[in-house]
Amino acid sequence: MTEICLPRLDLRLLGAICSVVALVLPTRAQAGTYSCSIASAPGVTLIYAPFSATALTATGSVTINCAKSGANSDTVYYELGTDGGINLNGTQSRVVSGSADSISYGLWKDSARTLPWTDLSSQRIKGSITGTSTTSITLNYYFVFSALQNSAVGNYTDTQTVKLYQSATSTMPTGFTSAPASIAVSVIAQCTLSSPPGNLMFNYTSFQRAAATVNTAFAVTCISGVPYTMALDASSGTLLGLDYSLSLNKTGTQTGTGGAQSASINGSMASGQSGTCSLASCTSSATRTLTISY
Repeated sequence: MTEICLPRLDLRLLGAICSVVALVLPTRAQAGTYSCSIASAPGVTLIYAPFSATALTATGSVTINCAKSGANSDTVYYELGTDGGINLNGTQSRVVSGSADSISYGLWKDSARTLPWTDLSSQRIKGSITGTSTTSITLNYYFVFSALQNSAVGNYTDTQTVKLYQSATSTMPTGFTSAPASIAVSVIAQCTLSSPPGNLMFNYTSFQRAAATVNTAFAVTCISGVPYTMALDASSGTLLGLDYSLSLNKTGTQTGTGGAQSASINGSMASGQSGTCSLASCTSSATRTLTISY
């Protein structure tokens, strides 16, 4: 009887041990990590007005995809930097047209534009993702093109290299993945009457011996290199029976310099005219139009 019972007790113990091992194995299959990459960095396309006293601002974005293997809740830490572009002047980012013309701009990582965005570790955009599934996030950055840069008409470009660093800890490796972000800026032909002309006031006495002459100054500001012409809607007229003539002191095609260019309207009323005033004094007026074409 004793020889039959002992083998049965040994078999049951083996069965219990195998059952415990089978429960532990599935837990080890849960391990997994994130792998992040830049999905898109579309850049921006802008129009810059050199005469505007207000800085040109814009918002760019970078989308990061983090793929997850396994279903655990591991954390990935990331940092996003940029190299400053291909047209750096020292540390100053620039868009460039041809070999000479450029427009300076700055990159910032906050909407208030107080925190510079560069590839220095302290100036990168930083964050982390914790979860059990693949995640996509979009990060914004911000441009500032300072006002009143004397820029010629043309298309200006730059390319920023956006760099993505990632780690399972907050300590970043030296290696990164990257994507280009294109910046395109256009400056279009523009002129403005930066200082408008005043009124031309003739004081005339009937049959006076000398011609009456008056003038008024004005200023035109056109983008550097832009050709423009100026014209009055009429060069002569009559007020109270008195004939007058008007002329511009600059004729033909002018070329903008990016700064204010002065000019004047000159008026003349010939001597010896009687006029049609039947009172001690009379007044009359007419409106003339100055046109700047570019």
